[in-house]
Amino acid sequence: MAGEIAVSSLVDFVRFYIYNRAALDAATASPVVSSLMYLASTRFGNSVLNTASNVSAHYDLGNEMFEMFLDSTLTYSCAVWAGPDDTLEAAQLRKLDMLIDKAGVRAGDYVLDLGCGWGSLALRCAERMGCRVLGITLSTEQKEVAERRIAQAGLAGRIEIMLVDYRNLDPAAYCFDKIISLEMVEHVGYEYLPVFFEQCHQLLHPQHGVLVVQASTMNEERYAEYRRSVDFINKHIFPGGHCPSVSALVGAAAAGSRGMLMLESAANFPDHYARTLRVWRERFLCGYDKVLATATPKNAQLVLQEGGLRPCASSTSTLARGGVCSGADASDDDDDDDDTSGHASDADSAHTHTHGGDGKPAAAATAAYDDVFRRKWEYYFAYCEGAFATRTLGCAQLVFTRTYNEELSNPELLG
Repeated sequence: MAGEIAVSSLVDFVRFYIYNRAALDAATASPVVSSLMYLASTRFGNSVLNTASNVSAHYDLGNEMFEMFLDSTLTYSCAVWAGPDDTLEAAQLRKLDMLIDKAGVRAGDYVLDLGCGWGSLALRCAERMGCRVLGITLSTEQKEVAERRIAQAGLAGRIEIMLVDYRNLDPAAYCFDKIISLEMVEHVGYEYLPVFFEQCHQLLHPQHGVLVVQASTMNEERYAEYRRSVDFINKHIFPGGHCPSVSALVGAAAAGSRGMLMLESAANFPDHYARTLRVWRERFLCGYDKVLATATPKNAQLVLQEGGLRPCASSTSTLARGGVCSGADASDDDDDDDDTSGHASDADSAHTHTHGGDGKPAAAATAAYDDVFRRKWEYYFAYCEGAFATRTLGCAQLVFTRTYNEELSNPELLG
């Protein structure tokens, strides 16, 4: 992010690290570092008090930023692609329909959209099935946009959006026929996974309830180590973020529901997420200069905190050229699509508007989506694309239901 190095392909760089992880980690491993990493991982805990600020740090950056790279449905999760010629919007609608169908949503159902984002799933569910939906979020920006879209669609009578932590929904006041959690469980945290499923269990209809969870998942081989560490995503993109393993999810569902949530089916879509991230990255880079270069961040302090990542004076060395920043002058390759160093003048400009003359952070009013921010998000998309492409991460769709729920049975087979 500091612009000190550049590579010809960020995704290939991530792949290189993944395939050589054991050797690279062994060279830097020490008990002291491991202990410090574990302690650092606890500062982003997802207690009720912390979770709202963790969520806001990402989702309240500014709607114009997310609108720039998302499709018209404003769906910020893995799409399901029909083929290489598919559009992002069609792939997202296919995914939404898949979740609705797996939940078995019916016209008279009351559905909880657990982590509703900008309202795409709630809108699709109500429009297509004629059901009632409660969407919950901790992002004020998301709630504002979701409610506006719902009103424009004429569905205010069927969809309600609440700004509330899932743990604060009262099971005595709510009973849902179906619950769909679309890439929200990554914000729960390992220690709260049983709490999450206990709350879903208590909110779900005791006979015919169905819970569908889509989640980015860590592979089982690395999960124990991952739980004790802090990576780029935890630190810079999703504070408090945690990608559970599939076994951790299934185990937490059994523990939290006291065995009353049964795994019905499971599917994995890592290739689909890799493609989704590639498309997001392309759209982000294509629209950055047009949309964000002159926009003011909603959460200015989040951008300002990256101001300490000041590039080297030259900011031009590249791994492809076999060096790191040494202070020597060099020229940038304007045609390098995955150039993470940026132009030296861009880096200097970014530093100017995030720091005053004394090197201290400038006032929040002067913050902007600077070049450090652009490089951070470009790396975020590439980092995750490489992780899904190598199956370090998975994209799981898990369906849980009640033990005696015959609504999911196939009458043609049973006769």
